[in-house]
Amino acid sequence: MLPNVSYVNTSEREYFMKIKLKYLYEFFTAIASTLVATAIYAQPYPTKPVKVFTPWSDGFPANSARLYAKELSDRYKQPFIVDAKPGAGGEVAAKQVISAPADGYTLLITGSSITIRAATDEKNADGERDLQPIAQITTTPYVIVAKSGKYINFKNLLSVVRANPGTVNFASAGVGTGMHYLGELINSNAGVQMVHIPYSTGSKQLQAVMAGDVDIAIISLVTALPQIKSGALEALAVSSVKRSRVAPTIPTLSELGLQDIPSMGAWIAIFGPKGMDPNIVRSLSDKITAISNDPAVIETVTSWGAEIPDARVSALQDVLQSEKRSWVKLIKEKNFGTNN
Repeated sequence: MLPNVSYVNTSEREYFMKIKLKYLYEFFTAIASTLVATAIYAQPYPTKPVKVFTPWSDGFPANSARLYAKELSDRYKQPFIVDAKPGAGGEVAAKQVISAPADGYTLLITGSSITIRAATDEKNADGERDLQPIAQITTTPYVIVAKSGKYINFKNLLSVVRANPGTVNFASAGVGTGMHYLGELINSNAGVQMVHIPYSTGSKQLQAVMAGDVDIAIISLVTALPQIKSGALEALAVSSVKRSRVAPTIPTLSELGLQDIPSMGAWIAIFGPKGMDPNIVRSLSDKITAISNDPAVIETVTSWGAEIPDARVSALQDVLQSEKRSWVKLIKEKNFGTNN
């Protein structure tokens, strides 16, 4: 409030005029700063390139990241630049985003292993606690495969395993992965003893089962689909509750009698740093939804052997919550850990 006084003399008048001018200067400076800040804040997102970190440099996950980054670049008219930071099961890429400013210019495209790692060790990155979920982009179930002619079907596999406990092995893409845990759940639920053989990548799994170095592989449908279609591999079962739309002839584990195994698979999703502006999150989610409904994108993803899930933010949040609960329960009940 400006001073309101009666002036006694010229000196006092000049003094109080200076005070008034000071108050007016400060008032209008504050208004101007607010208007400038509002104008900057109101600028459409994004106004500069966006960096997108990912743990993969090749394969289906990397292709998913590149596809959506390109589509976002086209729609926003700004580059979305994919930067592969492999290592520590996705932790290296995740930590890049967790520590970044929450301004929408640093994003993460990572996979379902983030929920497994968070359930295994609370020090690992958690998609809900440490990051801002934005949208799932692709998903694919795991498939149990063997070299063509080896088992014919899942029932025969179980018969062989029961007759020869501890001699049949299964390959996964590494200790503590969803593929590894699925194999152990099959052991537990079917009452069999398959031996786990970890590989560092899905492609190495594929090579091993094709060469006959392992009896079966639990692998993503995307990785194995070309060999399944060619007849080189036989698909015994998929891990999803419903049959895959891209491979509808492969039965589910629940159809085959393993009712207590939850739906599992490999999904890819986009996250940002915690504390992002909700308007930017909404804008990204809307753009991703539009991309996911684009017939050309659907055709591309389907040709890989994958599917496009619900792209809403709430849908990804639900997946993170439900999967983490499941993994925590399974790890505790089955005593799963990195040494299994």
